[in-house]
Amino acid sequence: MIGDIKFLKFLFPSVLVKTTDAGIHLTFDDGPHSIATPSILDILKARNIHASFFLLGQNIQHYPDIAQQIASEGHQIGNHSYTHTNLFFKNRTFIRKEILQTEEVIEATVGKRTRFFRPPYGSMNVTLLNVLKEYGLTCVFWTADSKDFLPQKSSDMDHRIFQNTSSGSILLFHDNEYTALSHHSYLPRILDTLLEKGFVFTQLP
Repeated sequence: MIGDIKFLKFLFPSVLVKTTDAGIHLTFDDGPHSIATPSILDILKARNIHASFFLLGQNIQHYPDIAQQIASEGHQIGNHSYTHTNLFFKNRTFIRKEILQTEEVIEATVGKRTRFFRPPYGSMNVTLLNVLKEYGLTCVFWTADSKDFLPQKSSDMDHRIFQNTSSGSILLFHDNEYTALSHHSYLPRILDTLLEKGFVFTQLP
């Protein structure tokens, strides 16, 4: 998939897989979640780390106060579609509705729209990228995928993150029902290790 993304990045320069920043970028998908998101915000606050949260429009409507907390604590908010539907096989009209409906919810909730979009499941096609280009949205992928929604050994997640993290890397985690009761077992450890390694967390450019 990364090879395909790099080819599309040549055609669509706004696609982000990795940045030229010296820092690394922490991202979370699927929120807001009533349990996972506030807890993750506490973990980040304790370490003075700012992240990017790619939110679902329907979840923002369920938990607008949590979306507002994300913004008020200085984190970036991105668009992750309204319903988390795989957009690969959807037509332009459907894609536009998923994106615009979420943009409207974000603006109504936190007072401004976003510059970033992450496609559900990482699935994309040229139609989606053309719609994003039309709306001036940057399509954000990732360099290191924690796969934190899957049962796995801590050593496997550590290897997946640490071996794929360098300057400009975009790290993918989730704040959803699959991580709500498990993120305490890995997120503080991974963040502390990255800080000890000298990495600085910065927001998406």
